[in-house]
Amino acid sequence: MVSATLLNLKEVSEILKINTEVLRRWLRSGRLPGIKVGSDWRVDSAALQVFLSQSGGAAAGEKKSENQPKMCFRFPKWLEFSGLPALLNKKFGPEAWPVLKKLIELDFELGKPEDRQLSLDLDEISERVGYQPEKVSQILENLVSAGYIGIRKTKDKSFFTIITPIKTPRLILDIPYEKGGIKGAPGQALTNSCLRRFLESGE
Repeated sequence: MVSATLLNLKEVSEILKINTEVLRRWLRSGRLPGIKVGSDWRVDSAALQVFLSQSGGAAAGEKKSENQPKMCFRFPKWLEFSGLPALLNKKFGPEAWPVLKKLIELDFELGKPEDRQLSLDLDEISERVGYQPEKVSQILENLVSAGYIGIRKTKDKSFFTIITPIKTPRLILDIPYEKGGIKGAPGQALTNSCLRRFLESGE
């Protein structure tokens, strides 16, 4: 059910402090729920409030600091400063981190299914990371053996799961806020849903 208040893109842009072109992309992709009225978009104010609370954003009308770092965009920023890229590079070669990062991006992009099982298309992953399918397949096996992902195969399809909490050499507690961690962060930093998603157990 739609509430009585439908906001235009200019109004939503002012609330979220985000460019209207970015908002249009979010609306087209479904990241932000909206309604098409002719050629224009409208956002239900109640749906926007839910979006703000789920994304760990400020409440409507609350001003964000210009310098406040983004904890997540398509990916939890802190993982890049956790020592995990160097660890995977050392253990499995330079292709391992880009493949795991792409899987985490897909998990984040596709929402949070209850069972955390996401369709695994080897050819698509290969195309997106730029490595041959044989190489990606080998990396996936390494990531399974190291406990970073799980893979389940059925007769017709394969599925992957990011095993959480993600094991990293450096804890998020030790990573500065400006690098996506929570050292020196405001008290509510860990309420950010994209951080909790990869820190909490998937059991």
